[in-house]
Amino acid sequence: MKKTGFYIIKDKFFEDMPDPYLKGNKAGNRPHYYCFEDSSTGIYWMIPLSSRIDKYRRIMEKKERARKPCDILHIAKLDDSRESAFLIQDMFPITEEYIEREYTIAGNHLMLTSEHTAREIEQKAKKVMGMLKYSLQGTSQGNGLTGSILPVRFSM
Repeated sequence: MKKTGFYIIKDKFFEDMPDPYLKGNKAGNRPHYYCFEDSSTGIYWMIPLSSRIDKYRRIMEKKERARKPCDILHIAKLDDSRESAFLIQDMFPITEEYIEREYTIAGNHLMLTSEHTAREIEQKAKKVMGMLKYSLQGTSQGNGLTGSILPVRFSM
């Protein structure tokens, strides 16, 4: 897998992980962004995308008006010239066996080519991960971070 690439997840993942917060596959058409790999476990962290820009822009603006950081979402224009919302609050861990294929446009693997945008998204994702790890310390769920698939979800 190529970091900053977009991928389609196998339906089997969503069958094996029946979590209501996972965004689903949209009939195999929802791209997911490969953000980073947990080097200690070999697990990849994927961020689902949405085309509902207005919805997520309103959420981001509401947080900004309240002078709160918005690390759970990021909106960026991709190389296909369309804006997409990165749903960082819905990121999830996955192993390579659940990757169906590269997400392609006109036969080309879609990649996030802006290093600046990739860095911003990764910083937000790692901040959200840090909040998750901190919030699970001392709980039985905290053990899930050592290899189990554990969904991430923060309320908006």
